[in-house]
Amino acid sequence: MEKYKVSTIDDLSPELINSLIERFKLKELKRLQRLQEYYNANTDIKQRTMSDESKPNNMISTSYPQYLTNTINAFFLGKPVSYISSVDELMDRVQPILDDNHEQTLNSRIGKSISITGVGYELAYVDEQTQLKFVYLDPTEAFMIYDNTIQSNPIAAVRFFEVEDYLTNENQLFVELYTKDYVQSFKQDKEGLVKVAEPQVHYLKEVPVNVYFNNDEATGDYEKVIDLINAYELSISDQANSYAYFSDAYLMVTGAELDETDFDNLKEQRLMVLPQGASADFLVKQTDYLSMREYQERLKNDIHALSFTPDLQSETFGNASGESLKYKLFGLESYVSIKEAMMRHSLENRLKIIVNYLNIKGGSFNSSEITMNFTRNLPPHLESIAALIKQLDGIVSRSTLLQLLPFIQDVNFEKELLEMEKQGIEYTNFSE
Repeated sequence: MEKYKVSTIDDLSPELINSLIERFKLKELKRLQRLQEYYNANTDIKQRTMSDESKPNNMISTSYPQYLTNTINAFFLGKPVSYISSVDELMDRVQPILDDNHEQTLNSRIGKSISITGVGYELAYVDEQTQLKFVYLDPTEAFMIYDNTIQSNPIAAVRFFEVEDYLTNENQLFVELYTKDYVQSFKQDKEGLVKVAEPQVHYLKEVPVNVYFNNDEATGDYEKVIDLINAYELSISDQANSYAYFSDAYLMVTGAELDETDFDNLKEQRLMVLPQGASADFLVKQTDYLSMREYQERLKNDIHALSFTPDLQSETFGNASGESLKYKLFGLESYVSIKEAMMRHSLENRLKIIVNYLNIKGGSFNSSEITMNFTRNLPPHLESIAALIKQLDGIVSRSTLLQLLPFIQDVNFEKELLEMEKQGIEYTNFSE
C-alpha cells in the first residue's frame, strides 16, 4: 500500500488533495474492492464463461476468505481488550467513554477490516452533546498523509465519498480533510475541489482519524493465498462439471439401427431391444477422481498452512486438548502476535485522543499510565491458570494476576469487590 508524503500541511492544496484521491482510486481502490468481494464469496470463479454455452459451467465458491478472516479475528479479538491503570480516577473517566462507544464491537469491526484489506480506520469526533465518539470508516473511502521526516508522522487524513442526486442521476464528490487542528470540507464542481465552509477546529490535538494496519505491508490475511483459493474452487467446479458430463454422456449403439419408437421406449421405459450381435454402451470421458481428490486436499492444506489458520473441521484438530492444542495453534499465535503489536500501537493512539479530550475538560492525565492486555479466544483451562496464579502470587501484582482469569472482565471492579469483602461489606446489586 502506497504511503502518501508531503513536506508540510501547507502543501495540501485542493489540487493536490484531488490528485491524491485520483491516485488512490487508480492504485489502491480496485485491490481493496476485490478483497472485499472475495470475503463476500464473489471470487474469480464466478466470472468464468464457456465458449460452448451448452457445456456445464459450475461456478462453486467456497467462502474460504470468509472462513479465514472469521477464524483469525475470533481468535484475536473474540475476547475484549482489557485496560488497567494505577491511576483509578483515569480509568473511571476513560472506561465510560470506551463503553459508550461499544469499544469491543468497534475493535471487532476494525479487526475484520484489517483482516480483509490489510488496513482499517476510525474517526474520533465530539457530538452535539459534547461527548467523544468513535466511528468506523470504510477503507475504500479514506487514506492517511504523512510528513517527510524519518518518523513519518501522520499530519492529515482524507475521507472522500460520492453522493447521488436522485433527480439528475449524477454523483457529486465530497471530501473531508482532517488535521491535528481542524476539519476542512470540500465538494467537487466543474473547476475542481472548492471549500464548503470555513475550517472547524476540533481541539483533540491529534489527527482524529486513527489508522490500523494488519502488518508492515498492509496486506490482508487471505490476500497471499488467493491463487490457491482460485485453484481449489476451479478444481471442485471442474469436478462438478465432470459429473454433469457423465449425465450428458452419449449412448453408443453398435450393430443396430434405432427408430423413433426405440428412442421413446428408451426415454420412458428405459428399455431397448437389440438384435443378436448388437451392443450399446455410454461414451464418457474417463476421469481420475482419486488424483483430483488428492490435488484438492493438497490445495486445502496449503491454504491453511500459508494463512496460518487451522482447519477446525480436521479430525486431528478436534481431538487435541490442553498443551497439544497450544502447539497446533502455535503458527496462528505467532501470526496474530504481529497483528497485536500493530493494533496495540493504534489503540495507544486512541487512548491518547481520549486523554486529550479529558484534559480539555479540565483533567491532567497521561495516556501512558494505561496498559492494555489482549487475551486469545481459547477454551479456558482453569486448573492450569489457577496453578500459575498460585505460583506467581507475591511475585507480580494483583492486577496482573486478575487479568489471567478469563471470566473477569473488569479488573478494577474485581479489586473493589475484594476490598469490600475484607471490610465485611456484601455487594449484591450487580445491576448498577
